[in-house]
Amino acid sequence: MADLQNVVLPNSFDDLKIGVTLHEPETGEILDVNKPLEQLYGYTRAELREMEVGDYTASTKRFTQEKAVRRIQAAADGDEQVFEWQIERATGELVWVRACLNRTTIDEATCVIAEIRDITEYKARERRLRLLNRVIRHNLRNETNILIGYADRLRSAIEEETLEEEVETIVEIAMEIGTLSDSIQQVEEIAEPGATERSPTNVTRLITEVATEIQSEYPAAELTVDIESDVLVNADKGLHYATKHALENAIVHSDDEAPIVEISVTENTDTGRGVIQISDTNSIIPAVEVDVLKEDVTASTTFHGSGVGLWVMQWCVDSLGGELIFEEDSPDGNIVRFLLPQTDRCVR
Repeated sequence: MADLQNVVLPNSFDDLKIGVTLHEPETGEILDVNKPLEQLYGYTRAELREMEVGDYTASTKRFTQEKAVRRIQAAADGDEQVFEWQIERATGELVWVRACLNRTTIDEATCVIAEIRDITEYKARERRLRLLNRVIRHNLRNETNILIGYADRLRSAIEEETLEEEVETIVEIAMEIGTLSDSIQQVEEIAEPGATERSPTNVTRLITEVATEIQSEYPAAELTVDIESDVLVNADKGLHYATKHALENAIVHSDDEAPIVEISVTENTDTGRGVIQISDTNSIIPAVEVDVLKEDVTASTTFHGSGVGLWVMQWCVDSLGGELIFEEDSPDGNIVRFLLPQTDRCVR
């Protein structure tokens, strides 16, 4: 152990385009890191040597120090370890990485070297394909089948001269298909490289603008805006889309003539992340709608939810390195939280 404490990576490793960490093979302790790794994680070498894996693992992912040590020990035994993992940078931003662990020898000392690649863009494309697959294979197909069914009913209604109800239903379905198309377009806009420019954004100003739009579109809704903190995030138009979807969902899924919705902006003092919270008094969001957003759940004809609004919200928040959380409110209703890393640069 004493000898290993003085083992460091060659200076040439700082010229690589990927992050590299060097580990003690038994304890998993970080011995050294290169500069690209410091930039990726947002921590210095000295800070990382005092941290455990759980300190920079995304809170939503179960990757403990114990699991990390087991993988390092396996790599030290000659069993290459390759896995994906989501980290939380010093700024609070969530980033997906791919880790490849192998045994190596430096200055005659056996260590484990880890190559860490940022695969956030790859994971975003993967989620995008899942979204499009779900919309095309399920939602759009289901709506089209319903539309065909009502067209058949319309033929009968023409003969019976009872057209109004059937026509209204067809119009509603056609509008829903149009909404699906709009949602896909929004995802396309924020997914294309260079399609939008992220810049430091005042969340208070953005939320005020979105709330004004929603109130004009749904004048019967009782919409309350509560700004508790001045939050600044590095964002693009995706955040506008996400918050608007959240507010619209809360309003259109309400059974009340005057839906009650509150949107607030705060700062989490523990993590430093900005928090946008939307609360309503509606029925609890079905588990099927939330579960299908998870990485390990595959949409099927019997398990796919009813719309893509939540997917657009998830996509937009993910693209900003944030976190989307759904909770039940007490005594009734739903809470949707956007947890976003803040920036301290000048805002527009």
